[in-house]
Amino acid sequence: MKKNLVEIFFDQAATYPDHTAIVFKDERISYRALGEQVQSTAIHFSKKGIKQGTRVLVFVPMSIQLYQTVLALFSLGAVVVFVDEWADRKRLQKALQVVEVDAIIAPRKFILLAYLLMPFRSIPIKLSAPKRLSFQQFDYKRVAPNDTALITFTTGSTGLPKAANRTHQFLWEQFRILKDEIGAIPDDKCVSTLPIVLLSILGTGATGVIAEFNQKKQDALDTNGMLSFLKKEKVNLLIASPFFIEQLAKNSTIEIPNLRKIITGGAPVFPHTATIINNAFPNSEKIIAYGSTEAEPISTINMDDVSNKFSSMENGLAVGEIHPEIQLKIIKITDEAIELKNEDWHQWEVPTGEVGEIVVTGPHVLSAYHNSEEAFRMNKIKDGDTIWHRTGDSGRLMDGVLYLLGRSNSLIVENGQVISPFIVEQQLGQIKGVNIGTMLLINEKKQLFVELENADESERIKNEINELALGHDEVFFIDRMPRDPRHFSKIEYKKLLSLE
Repeated sequence: MKKNLVEIFFDQAATYPDHTAIVFKDERISYRALGEQVQSTAIHFSKKGIKQGTRVLVFVPMSIQLYQTVLALFSLGAVVVFVDEWADRKRLQKALQVVEVDAIIAPRKFILLAYLLMPFRSIPIKLSAPKRLSFQQFDYKRVAPNDTALITFTTGSTGLPKAANRTHQFLWEQFRILKDEIGAIPDDKCVSTLPIVLLSILGTGATGVIAEFNQKKQDALDTNGMLSFLKKEKVNLLIASPFFIEQLAKNSTIEIPNLRKIITGGAPVFPHTATIINNAFPNSEKIIAYGSTEAEPISTINMDDVSNKFSSMENGLAVGEIHPEIQLKIIKITDEAIELKNEDWHQWEVPTGEVGEIVVTGPHVLSAYHNSEEAFRMNKIKDGDTIWHRTGDSGRLMDGVLYLLGRSNSLIVENGQVISPFIVEQQLGQIKGVNIGTMLLINEKKQLFVELENADESERIKNEINELALGHDEVFFIDRMPRDPRHFSKIEYKKLLSLE
C-alpha cells in the first residue's frame, strides 16, 4: 500500500504525462512537466540546505508554484508548515510561536520583509518559490508512515492556533477517503478553493483548476466573472465553501453546462441556503460534507435532502449518515478535559436521540497536535491505544442520521430545554433582507445579533423577527458579522461576544 502522496503523484505523472495537471490564469502545466519541475525544485531546495525533517514554513498563494513547492518538499522528506494565504502577519507570528521552523518559502516581497521583521528575521533559510528550472532528475526520499509530512493550523480566533500534525499515513488515509467522496476521474476538471483538496486531485490524474479571487475579501467575489471562468474552463467538479457557492448561486445568470458535481463543507448549510443552490444548479449533484480540520469527512448528505426531506430542522441541521470508516459517539457536554477510566464510556455517552458533544475516531481522524500537550488534553480522549477527537460540536443521532445543533459551548439551556443557535440562524436567514444572524446568551439575556443587507429596513425586519417568537430579550443590528477567515461561512461566536 502506498503511504506517500509524492509516490501517488508520480504514478499519475507516469500514467497521464500529457494530461494538464494544473491551470492557473494563463498558465497550464502537464503532469510530465510538473513532475520534472518538482524534481528540479527538490534539488534546488536541497542545495539551499533543506533536507529530510527540515520544517519549512510555506507561505505561497495558490498557484502552480505552491504545488511545485509542496511536492518538492515532500520529495525531500521535509515537513511542510502551511499557513493559508489569507493569514495576516499577526496570525503568522502566532503560528511561529507554536512551530519553530528552519526555513521559509514565500513570495520575493515577503522574503525581503522577513529580513527586517521578527520572528521571521531569525529563520535561518529564506527562499522565494522558484518558477521554471532546468530539469534535473531526483528520486524522492522514502519516508516512514508516522513521519510528519504537513503541519496546518486551525482557524481559532483567540489564543494560539492548534497545529494539526499530519503524518504521511494520515495524508494517505485522507487522500483515499477524499478520492472516493470526490469521485474525480482523469478526464475531470476540478476547481477547489481548498489548497489541500487540490493536492488530492493531483493524485487522480485529473486537472486542478485554480480560481483566482481574493481570499481575504470573499464577500467581494466577482460572481459573473467566476461563473464565466468556470464555463470557459469546462469545469465539472466544484469544491468550495458554502459562502462561495451561495454567492455564485444568488447571481447565477450564467449557466455552467459541464458542472457535474458540487461538494461543499467547512460550515453549516441551512435549508434556505440549500434551496438557493439547488435552484441555481438543478442538473448538478450537490453534496455537503460535515467534518473539521481533524476529521474530514465525518458524514455526508445530499443537498436536495437538506432543502426537502429535512427542511423543518425539527431535530437540528441534518448532516447525513456517518461515513463507514468513522466511529462516532454522542457524549455529555463539558468544558473540562475528559479522562476515560478503565475504557468505560457508560458514564459519558448519552441515550440515543439526546443532545451531546460529537466525538469521533477512524483512520482519517487526526491523532496528534504539534508541540501542544494542552491542545491534546482538551481535544482528545485516550481509549487504550485508540484516540478519539472531540469536535466541539453538539448533535444527536436519530434513525442513523446525524443532526447538528451548533457549537457545544453556544447552546442555550432554559428550563431543561435546549435552544440551538443553528435553528435560530436558519429562522433568521429566511427573513428577506437578513444576511446572517444568531442568538447568544449574555448576562442571562438571550440576545440576537443580525447583519442586514440594507440598514434602512431594520424596522421592518425587527417586526418580522418579533413575529417569529424566538424567545429573545434583545435584538442588535451589526454592520458585519465576524466570520471564519478560511471559509467566510461560520460565525465566530467568541469575536461576536467581544463586540459587546
